[in-house]
Amino acid sequence: MEENAYLTAVVAGCFYMVAAVRLLRLSLRTRERPELMLSAYFAATGIYYLGYNSPNIFRFDALPPQVETAIIWQYLIGVFPYLFFIRRVFRPKSAWASGMVAVCGIFLTLGGAHLIVESPLVESLDNPWFIVMWLGYALPAAWLGWEAMLAHRSANKRARIGLCDPVVANRYLLLGWFGCFQTLAVLVGLYWAYDKDLHQATSGFADMLLGGTEVAGVSMLWLAFFPPARYQNWLAKRALILPGPTDG
Repeated sequence: MEENAYLTAVVAGCFYMVAAVRLLRLSLRTRERPELMLSAYFAATGIYYLGYNSPNIFRFDALPPQVETAIIWQYLIGVFPYLFFIRRVFRPKSAWASGMVAVCGIFLTLGGAHLIVESPLVESLDNPWFIVMWLGYALPAAWLGWEAMLAHRSANKRARIGLCDPVVANRYLLLGWFGCFQTLAVLVGLYWAYDKDLHQATSGFADMLLGGTEVAGVSMLWLAFFPPARYQNWLAKRALILPGPTDG
């Protein structure tokens, strides 16, 4: 069952890489920084998923500690543009949002610095540096989920009276769900580490949860940024039949 979790992570990594390339092309065309920031984060996540899990799928030798550390480090660096994206899009003038970026940045830096001293990473609840690093990438996921859901609530009200594109309003919702599933995935990852640390193996339940949250998160991401025409048409028709705030 553990191999299924690794396989799901590799598939998710491929989707992240495709999304990164498409967002990079979009940012070059629009010259907008948010797309570039997300592209950098998705690329770092894709590299992490592919590099960290491929040896377990294709029966390669275990990664050298230096390579494993480099893969984790590039992911931690990639979380920084993710934080900048959330702040720029949702809280550009908020002092507490800047503080949130700083706190997460400190956690990421401390966790990454510890990897230089002690490598490879010990994914255990008994390792305080692992928990510090985990907080550095778990908090941004929860933050995005919260902010995007709030933005969707506001945009959805405007969409009902024709002041906001229903596709845009729905994109906030999908981003919110992406953040929620990401948060669930990192929480399951913590449970996965606990299970493996306690029993020297992971349960099928933990593997199923980890794979399911990763697939769900990638699905929300794909619909948010690359919605098929049929899905967009469905959103437009749905917006026409929903009652406005003073109807019904």
